[in-house]
Amino acid sequence: MKIEIARPAQIALAGFLLGLGFLLLTSVKAVCQVSGNGHAPLIISAEQIILEEPNPQPYTEEGFTITPASAVRDWVKTRLRADGAPGLVRIIVLDASMKRQELKITRGLRGWFSDDQKYRYDGRIRLRAVYEPSGGPKPASQAEAEATGFFTMPEDATLNQLEKKAGDLVADLMQRTALELENNMLRYMPGVVR
Repeated sequence: MKIEIARPAQIALAGFLLGLGFLLLTSVKAVCQVSGNGHAPLIISAEQIILEEPNPQPYTEEGFTITPASAVRDWVKTRLRADGAPGLVRIIVLDASMKRQELKITRGLRGWFSDDQKYRYDGRIRLRAVYEPSGGPKPASQAEAEATGFFTMPEDATLNQLEKKAGDLVADLMQRTALELENNMLRYMPGVVR
């Protein structure tokens, strides 16, 4: 009987593949949570819904799998449906950012024995919905919504922990912004949402 012992390189590869699989699974789960799947689409009384992202620079410093901007794109794609009536609705991204700020940590000998929060990530989503009629009884109208939040990460945080925290924050921001925008559209854009 021959017993084969795994080499360190094989163990490392197996660990990497397991970690990658876990990251992919959590990313897929977070995308489903962010997009608002499970909710019926909002029917918009318009011929077309256009998403405008006037800010061409990157929205995040980290390159997360799920960003505020990608959550907005997914929400517009999965939640809003035009019914073909005359008119146009523009969803304008005023801000969809995640910014990192370095925090002050304990230095010296005491720093070796402490686990300080090293980074703070501030997220913000701010949207405006504008209805532009093409004749008919409905006047031009608009509504806005915004949500902000943050989280901190310790010095020894892993990439998976950071990705999960960022995904949770983006999901929360998108959920709060979407709820406020939908309510404001019903209130300030009469006859456009049903």
